[in-house]
Amino acid sequence: MSAISWNCKGLGNPLTVNALQKVVLEKDPTLVFLMETKFDVSEMDGIKQKIERQQGLVVPSIKRAGGLALLWRNLLQVDILTYSPWHIDAIVIKEQGTKKWCFASFYGHPETGKWEESWKLLENLSHRSDLPWICMGDYNEIMHAKEKEGGGVRPKRQMRIFREAVNRCQLRDLGYIGSDFTWSRRLGSRGWVHERLDRALVSTNWAATFPVVRLFHVATSVSDHSILVLKESSSTRKQRKRSKVWRFESMWLEDERCKDVVHEA
Repeated sequence: MSAISWNCKGLGNPLTVNALQKVVLEKDPTLVFLMETKFDVSEMDGIKQKIERQQGLVVPSIKRAGGLALLWRNLLQVDILTYSPWHIDAIVIKEQGTKKWCFASFYGHPETGKWEESWKLLENLSHRSDLPWICMGDYNEIMHAKEKEGGGVRPKRQMRIFREAVNRCQLRDLGYIGSDFTWSRRLGSRGWVHERLDRALVSTNWAATFPVVRLFHVATSVSDHSILVLKESSSTRKQRKRSKVWRFESMWLEDERCKDVVHEA
């Protein structure tokens, strides 16, 4: 089980495409989810060839805004269930159909006033199957004040609504290895703002099915979002010691007092 999720901020820049090719070559992910491609369906054909992921679903951008793509190798069986400008929901099937799980690619609405629509979509997706389920992407929101550094203070109500939606979905944050933040932007003379907008949420049975899978934050200079890399990690102790930030959130994210739990082997 492996996947990449990246808000690439447009694939028209050759440097962005090169960065994508490099991470796909190095990590060899089962699935590649891209947000804000700013491409139509035909323009994605060249990207598919370059990263050797010919199969997939492309949700075209609208007037060079948005755009999603979920891509995979020819031999992998993936059944698309539903999609929209904000998500692609799929079932991944392996080992002659004996192993299945749901993979939801999620892009939260960038407009604050429409975030609750995103959480309703998340809840609808969570109720469609009892299969092990993971939802990766850019949620465009944080869960706790500690997930933001710099800039204005995030209203507590916004974060609470997000956490409550995750609770109702019976999902938990997978945690991460790497930088504490996945998005950064310079605010002129006010300095930088950093936030953890990108994450993976998983069901309890997904975590049990893939106990050694970890999420890595991989920084890149061509987008203000880090690349999320989901992959198996057999040397967890070594990875933790090197990164010093492996975190796994408790299942129920009820309030600001919820703490990260660091597991020691």
